[in-house]
Amino acid sequence: MTGPIPYGLHVISGELTEKDTDRILSAIHRFLTYKEAAQLENLKQVYDLPDGGYFIVQHVGGLFRVIADKQEPEKFKFANDGLVKMYVPMFFSGVMEKTQVRVGEKVKLKVTDQCRRRLERLIDTTIPKDLELERFVVEQSSKFPEFVADYNPDIIRTQYQAQNHAWYTGTMAKLMQFVGGYGRQDFDQLPDNPIERCYFPIPEKLFIELHDKYKDVRLPGYSGLPPGNGQFQYDYKWIKTEAVAFDDLQRPWLIRVGSRVWAMPLPIIPITADPLFHEYAQELGDPELLKVLETFGAMPSGEGFPEDGNDFQRWKRAGVIIEICENWEFLSHRALFEACGWSFHSEGHSAYNTGYTFDQKGIVECSTFKLRLELFSTEHHYGTDKIDAQSGDLNAAEQSVLVSYMSKLYSQMEGEDSLLNSIKYKLRHIDQMEIVNRAGSSFDIETELNYWNQYVCEPIAKHKGRINKIYTGKLYHPNAYRNQPQIKFPVYQVGLCVSFDFTPLERDVWANCDTIMYAYYDDQDNLKVVKYFYHHSTFEKEVDTDFEDFMTVGSWYRTAKNGEAHISGHFYTTDLDDREEVAESIEHTTIEGEDKGYDSKPYFGVPFMFSMQGEMWRHRYYTHLTKTRSEGGRSVTLAIVVPFYNTRNILYANRVYSEVVNEYESLKLLSVKDPYIYRYWTYHPVLAWFNPLSKQTGVPVPKFGNPVWVEIEEYHPTATSDFADNGPWIPSLPVDYSWLIWPDGNGWSESGGPPKVNEYTTVKTTTDDTKGFLKWVVNDRIITLKTVVPEEAYFKVSPGELDTGLSRSGSKVSFGEVNYVNISEVDANGIRKYTGYTGLVDHKRTFHFIGVINE
Repeated sequence: MTGPIPYGLHVISGELTEKDTDRILSAIHRFLTYKEAAQLENLKQVYDLPDGGYFIVQHVGGLFRVIADKQEPEKFKFANDGLVKMYVPMFFSGVMEKTQVRVGEKVKLKVTDQCRRRLERLIDTTIPKDLELERFVVEQSSKFPEFVADYNPDIIRTQYQAQNHAWYTGTMAKLMQFVGGYGRQDFDQLPDNPIERCYFPIPEKLFIELHDKYKDVRLPGYSGLPPGNGQFQYDYKWIKTEAVAFDDLQRPWLIRVGSRVWAMPLPIIPITADPLFHEYAQELGDPELLKVLETFGAMPSGEGFPEDGNDFQRWKRAGVIIEICENWEFLSHRALFEACGWSFHSEGHSAYNTGYTFDQKGIVECSTFKLRLELFSTEHHYGTDKIDAQSGDLNAAEQSVLVSYMSKLYSQMEGEDSLLNSIKYKLRHIDQMEIVNRAGSSFDIETELNYWNQYVCEPIAKHKGRINKIYTGKLYHPNAYRNQPQIKFPVYQVGLCVSFDFTPLERDVWANCDTIMYAYYDDQDNLKVVKYFYHHSTFEKEVDTDFEDFMTVGSWYRTAKNGEAHISGHFYTTDLDDREEVAESIEHTTIEGEDKGYDSKPYFGVPFMFSMQGEMWRHRYYTHLTKTRSEGGRSVTLAIVVPFYNTRNILYANRVYSEVVNEYESLKLLSVKDPYIYRYWTYHPVLAWFNPLSKQTGVPVPKFGNPVWVEIEEYHPTATSDFADNGPWIPSLPVDYSWLIWPDGNGWSESGGPPKVNEYTTVKTTTDDTKGFLKWVVNDRIITLKTVVPEEAYFKVSPGELDTGLSRSGSKVSFGEVNYVNISEVDANGIRKYTGYTGLVDHKRTFHFIGVINE
């Protein structure tokens, strides 16, 4: 055991607590013991302080000292010096219970059990499922003015109230839900308690390894830290959509589709991309953290593209922000609704959107556009690979010039500045001969900074992409706006799902339409479209039938339409199409034929009185259920609603109206005679004594009508007898049938045995007949919400009179093992219709989930 030796203690920031001091004294003792046992001349170790921060113990060159840094998060995290930080933010997972609070109140949330375990491992105390945290009192960003409500000094409407992650598509929806779980990082403004200010702890050994590896690594255009105010950074709208796409090595890129399509490495928490951190996550066994690493390769930081124009161009010149293609043709159109951003495939390699303009006649013309991306990997992607500039074959003189120049340049490039960060990034990655060639005898810092600021590097990756117009069609209807077909899109500023206007700019024009209006990828990456249909023309409709000349068992239909026909119903989708051909009157008949078998006992009879011979036969029976529905004045009305907050599903309303309906129904028993008939004979001295059968071989010879011998089989097929023909039905002639024909030896039995069927006929007449339903198209499911006509608002213009209209909203889990989605169509108890399940919610409203939801 070693004895104590003098040391110097330097505290960089903050004040040490008593626990901190005790920890330092304990660590010094273990440090010196280990150094002596290992016979090390020099040693340096990094340790955590129990009340936050870290300290370094080092014995180098005979000098023994301790450097402590309380590492106050607000001072540590947001230093924008372009270097990797050793900070991993804590993420919460759960659901926001309250997204609007009074000033001074905290946001209520319900967290997952795994989130509680993650916090308990850090704080070492029991964490309740329901929390109230000021950390999530995040005001709505002015970058999204559509969500900024009227100012109320007493109320804070947090960003979680309106900016739901389900506005976004593809993997970006997952990212938005996840980074929403960070909350604010300005810890100096939050209550001083361990939950409000918690961040993800890194063990000493791992901290040291990662710190040594990344301490001087520069990041490509981002800080590697969540936004301090916790606000969302990514756009979702038609004019500018941001998304996540993956390259050929499945590394994520941040994509922006605006006037051009841009790409940059997805901003992450850099050290979480390291394999050592992934191993640590595996040891923790935190399925939520593992889901994040599996999806993104690292924890996303929530940062976006540089918003300042100068910063954006600086990082473009640095090769970090890559221009892929232009988008001017698309932006020459108008949005069907502003929240209609590009719908991305989860891999990000393709996306769709629609936009409209007016043709030369003033008719609305809607086009569908497709974005196709090919992203290629690069060693510069995460910015976590330590890449030094290539020195080539620098000789001693050139090395001297390089060192001298870089020394002078860096000595005057201190501070936190985007300009300096981009220049330092360039100098780190370009060939050093470029720098040597720039170095001259004279040196002016402003001149040099301007030169390197304007210096253009090659893009860090050779991405490809294009936007093509793949479909164009007309959108027209002759009615005034208030009486047009209804497709409604969510407009947050209005608070309603607003009806699209099909009105042309000019009068006396028309067009036939069969046009895509809306296209989106669902959660299974199936492309879904909504199409509008209108045909000005009518046509004569022939009788549509599969009736046959002879119908016994089976199903048949017949539809006859009188008068000119047209297509009724203006919308259809990838999954549903209920348009109909209608006319002045329509008669539809169906026949269902069911087999009822043969007579339970055959028919028999003699040609005349006292005849010795007779004939025996049978029938095969069937029923016909005939239904005829004739309608006059039939029309089909179809309506589409895209709900608020979750635009990757639709509501599909159906209403069918008939002025008069006549319904006829009948059930009849019908039969076909078997083509096989049999002749029999007997003898009775009083009742059957003349006209013998041509063949009478049965023995014993009948006396007094017993036995009755069936002797001859005859086959008499007809055009309709196939149904009853099952071959001979009395084998081994002659055979005695006295059990049927002369059962008591004293009188005739009843002939034939048809089945018992309650035949009937009904006729019903109805006027103003209306039927309908409401369906919900969500992912790969079509869920019937109502089997009656939906409320009138689905089929009326919105907004209507007095600003009335229709509003529907939905919410979902975008990230995690749970596949929960709900829609604001409720039952008598106020429970929304939903699919999937999570125990975090009561299914009564629109929810904002954060983090990763696995339960």
